[in-house]
Amino acid sequence: MQRRHLLTGLSATLALATLGGCGFQLRRGQRAMAFQTIQLTGFASTSPLATELARALEASGVDVVDSTLQATQAASASQVPTSHLVFEALRDSRDLVVVTKTAYGQVRDMSVRTGVRFRILRGDGSELLGPTQVDLARDLSYNERDALAKQDEAAALQRSMQTDIVNQVLRRLAAIQPAQLLSPAPAATTTAPVSAVHAASQAGR
Repeated sequence: MQRRHLLTGLSATLALATLGGCGFQLRRGQRAMAFQTIQLTGFASTSPLATELARALEASGVDVVDSTLQATQAASASQVPTSHLVFEALRDSRDLVVVTKTAYGQVRDMSVRTGVRFRILRGDGSELLGPTQVDLARDLSYNERDALAKQDEAAALQRSMQTDIVNQVLRRLAAIQPAQLLSPAPAATTTAPVSAVHAASQAGR
Protein backbone atom coordinates (compact mmCIF):
# COMPACT_ATOMS: atom_id res chain seq x y z
CA MET A 1 0.00 0.00 0.00
CA GLN A 2 2.85 2.39 0.88
CA ARG A 3 4.57 1.64 -2.42
CA ARG A 4 1.38 2.46 -4.30
CA HIS A 5 1.18 5.85 -2.56
CA LEU A 6 4.81 6.59 -3.43
CA LEU A 7 4.29 5.81 -7.10
CA THR A 8 1.07 7.82 -7.17
CA GLY A 9 2.93 10.77 -5.69
CA LEU A 10 5.66 10.43 -8.30
CA SER A 11 3.11 10.44 -11.11
CA ALA A 12 1.43 13.52 -9.65
CA THR A 13 4.76 15.30 -9.50
CA LEU A 14 5.30 14.62 -13.19
CA ALA A 15 1.86 15.93 -14.07
CA LEU A 16 2.48 19.15 -12.13
CA ALA A 17 6.06 19.70 -13.27
CA THR A 18 6.77 23.39 -13.65
CA LEU A 19 7.56 24.74 -17.08
CA GLY A 20 11.19 25.20 -18.07
CA GLY A 21 12.56 27.79 -20.46
CA CYS A 22 12.41 26.85 -24.13
CA GLY A 23 15.81 26.60 -25.78
CA PHE A 24 14.66 27.27 -29.35
CA GLN A 25 15.81 30.53 -30.86
CA LEU A 26 15.79 31.81 -34.41
CA ARG A 27 19.37 31.98 -35.66
CA ARG A 28 20.77 35.38 -36.58
CA GLY A 29 19.68 36.22 -40.08
CA GLN A 30 16.97 33.54 -40.06
CA ARG A 31 13.57 34.84 -41.13
CA ALA A 32 10.59 34.79 -38.82
CA MET A 33 7.93 32.09 -39.07
CA ALA A 34 6.11 32.09 -42.41
CA PHE A 35 2.75 32.33 -40.63
CA GLN A 36 1.41 35.02 -38.29
CA THR A 37 -1.16 33.20 -36.19
CA ILE A 38 -1.64 29.63 -34.99
CA GLN A 39 -4.38 27.77 -33.15
CA LEU A 40 -3.48 24.90 -30.79
CA THR A 41 -6.23 22.27 -30.63
CA GLY A 42 -6.63 18.76 -29.24
CA PHE A 43 -4.75 19.43 -25.99
CA ALA A 44 -6.23 19.06 -22.52
CA SER A 45 -6.77 22.42 -20.84
CA THR A 46 -4.10 21.53 -18.27
CA SER A 47 -1.48 20.29 -20.75
CA PRO A 48 1.97 21.60 -19.73
CA LEU A 49 3.23 20.83 -23.23
CA ALA A 50 0.60 23.08 -24.81
CA THR A 51 1.44 25.86 -22.36
CA GLU A 52 5.17 25.72 -23.07
CA LEU A 53 4.60 25.46 -26.82
CA ALA A 54 2.29 28.49 -26.77
CA ARG A 55 4.85 30.54 -24.84
CA ALA A 56 7.63 29.54 -27.22
CA LEU A 57 5.52 30.47 -30.25
CA GLU A 58 4.66 33.85 -28.77
CA ALA A 59 8.38 34.42 -28.11
CA SER A 60 9.02 33.64 -31.79
CA GLY A 61 6.63 36.39 -32.87
CA VAL A 62 3.58 34.21 -33.61
CA ASP A 63 0.17 35.04 -32.14
CA VAL A 64 -1.50 32.01 -30.54
CA VAL A 65 -5.26 32.36 -31.01
CA ASP A 66 -8.21 30.38 -29.69
CA SER A 67 -9.89 29.93 -33.04
CA THR A 68 -9.62 30.63 -36.74
CA LEU A 69 -12.39 33.20 -36.24
CA GLN A 70 -10.11 35.16 -33.93
CA ALA A 71 -7.41 35.06 -36.61
CA THR A 72 -9.94 36.36 -39.14
CA GLN A 73 -10.78 39.28 -36.88
CA ALA A 74 -7.08 40.12 -36.54
CA ALA A 75 -6.49 40.19 -40.31
CA SER A 76 -8.45 40.52 -43.50
CA ALA A 77 -10.29 37.39 -44.62
CA SER A 78 -8.10 37.14 -47.70
CA GLN A 79 -4.95 36.98 -45.57
CA VAL A 80 -6.07 34.29 -43.13
CA PRO A 81 -5.59 31.24 -45.39
CA THR A 82 -1.97 32.25 -46.05
CA SER A 83 -1.02 33.53 -42.59
CA HIS A 84 -2.78 31.13 -40.20
CA LEU A 85 -2.10 27.53 -39.18
CA VAL A 86 -3.84 25.01 -36.94
CA PHE A 87 -1.70 22.69 -34.81
CA GLU A 88 -3.89 19.69 -33.95
CA ALA A 89 -2.65 17.41 -31.17
CA LEU A 90 -3.77 13.84 -31.82
CA ARG A 91 -2.02 12.52 -28.70
CA ASP A 92 -0.31 14.25 -25.78
CA SER A 93 0.99 11.75 -23.24
CA ARG A 94 3.15 11.59 -20.14
CA ASP A 95 3.76 8.17 -18.64
CA LEU A 96 5.69 6.57 -15.82
CA VAL A 97 6.36 2.89 -16.53
CA VAL A 98 7.87 0.27 -14.22
CA VAL A 99 10.71 -1.46 -16.08
CA THR A 100 12.18 -3.87 -13.52
CA LYS A 101 11.42 -5.05 -9.99
CA THR A 102 13.45 -6.81 -7.34
CA ALA A 103 12.80 -10.39 -6.28
CA TYR A 104 10.67 -8.95 -3.48
CA GLY A 105 8.44 -7.03 -5.87
CA GLN A 106 9.95 -3.62 -5.16
CA VAL A 107 10.37 -1.21 -8.05
CA ARG A 108 14.01 -0.91 -9.12
CA ASP A 109 13.96 0.86 -12.51
CA MET A 110 11.38 3.05 -14.19
CA SER A 111 10.97 4.78 -17.54
CA VAL A 112 9.78 8.38 -17.76
CA ARG A 113 8.09 8.90 -21.11
CA THR A 114 6.48 11.80 -22.93
CA GLY A 115 5.27 12.18 -26.47
CA VAL A 116 3.03 14.00 -28.87
CA ARG A 117 1.38 13.06 -32.14
CA PHE A 118 0.12 15.94 -34.24
CA ARG A 119 -0.73 17.27 -37.67
CA ILE A 120 -0.69 20.78 -39.10
CA LEU A 121 -3.56 22.30 -41.08
CA ARG A 122 -3.69 25.42 -43.21
CA GLY A 123 -6.10 28.24 -42.51
CA ASP A 124 -8.65 26.77 -44.93
CA GLY A 125 -8.55 23.37 -43.19
CA SER A 126 -6.42 21.53 -45.75
CA GLU A 127 -3.60 19.39 -44.39
CA LEU A 128 -0.10 20.83 -44.63
CA LEU A 129 1.70 18.16 -42.57
CA GLY A 130 0.25 14.71 -41.97
CA PRO A 131 0.28 12.90 -38.60
CA THR A 132 3.75 13.22 -37.09
CA GLN A 133 4.97 11.62 -33.88
CA VAL A 134 7.68 12.68 -31.42
CA ASP A 135 8.34 10.33 -28.48
CA LEU A 136 11.07 10.53 -25.86
CA ALA A 137 11.96 8.30 -22.90
CA ARG A 138 14.48 8.42 -20.07
CA ASP A 139 15.43 5.66 -17.63
CA LEU A 140 15.26 6.29 -13.90
CA SER A 141 16.54 4.09 -11.08
CA TYR A 142 14.08 4.00 -8.20
CA ASN A 143 14.54 3.63 -4.46
CA GLU A 144 11.53 3.79 -2.17
CA ARG A 145 13.72 4.99 0.71
CA ASP A 146 14.57 8.06 -1.35
CA ALA A 147 11.18 8.58 -2.97
CA LEU A 148 11.03 12.38 -2.67
CA ALA A 149 14.40 12.84 -4.36
CA LYS A 150 13.30 10.48 -7.12
CA GLN A 151 10.14 12.53 -7.62
CA ASP A 152 12.26 15.62 -8.17
CA GLU A 153 14.57 13.74 -10.53
CA ALA A 154 11.64 12.40 -12.56
CA ALA A 155 10.09 15.87 -12.75
CA ALA A 156 13.37 17.29 -14.03
CA LEU A 157 13.54 14.58 -16.70
CA GLN A 158 9.95 15.35 -17.69
CA ARG A 159 10.68 19.06 -18.07
CA SER A 160 13.80 18.37 -20.11
CA MET A 161 11.99 16.02 -22.51
CA GLN A 162 9.04 18.41 -22.81
CA THR A 163 11.35 21.27 -23.79
CA ASP A 164 13.10 18.98 -26.28
CA ILE A 165 9.76 18.14 -27.89
CA VAL A 166 8.78 21.82 -28.06
CA ASN A 167 12.08 22.61 -29.77
CA GLN A 168 11.55 19.82 -32.31
CA VAL A 169 8.04 21.09 -33.07
CA LEU A 170 9.31 24.66 -33.47
CA ARG A 171 12.00 23.53 -35.89
CA ARG A 172 9.34 21.83 -38.01
CA LEU A 173 7.21 24.97 -37.96
CA ALA A 174 10.19 27.21 -38.80
CA ALA A 175 10.94 25.03 -41.83
CA ILE A 176 7.53 25.78 -43.39
CA GLN A 177 7.91 27.93 -46.50
CA PRO A 178 5.41 30.67 -47.48
CA ALA A 179 4.46 28.74 -50.62
CA GLN A 180 3.37 25.79 -48.46
CA LEU A 181 0.71 27.94 -46.81
CA LEU A 182 -1.16 28.06 -50.10
CA SER A 183 -3.64 25.25 -50.61
CA PRO A 184 -2.63 22.91 -53.43
CA ALA A 185 -4.67 23.38 -56.57
CA PRO A 186 -7.08 20.52 -57.30
CA ALA A 187 -5.74 18.02 -59.78
CA ALA A 188 -6.93 18.77 -63.29
CA THR A 189 -8.98 16.08 -64.96
CA THR A 190 -8.96 15.67 -68.70
CA THR A 191 -11.91 14.25 -70.57
CA ALA A 192 -11.51 13.03 -74.12
CA PRO A 193 -13.96 14.52 -76.63
CA VAL A 194 -17.03 12.39 -77.26
CA SER A 195 -16.08 12.03 -80.93
CA ALA A 196 -12.66 10.67 -80.01
CA VAL A 197 -14.15 8.18 -77.54
CA HIS A 198 -16.67 7.05 -80.17
CA ALA A 199 -13.93 6.63 -82.77
CA ALA A 200 -11.85 4.58 -80.37
CA SER A 201 -14.77 2.31 -79.56
CA GLN A 202 -15.48 1.81 -83.26
CA ALA A 203 -11.86 0.93 -83.94
CA GLY A 204 -11.92 -1.70 -81.25
CA ARG A 205 -14.79 -3.57 -82.84
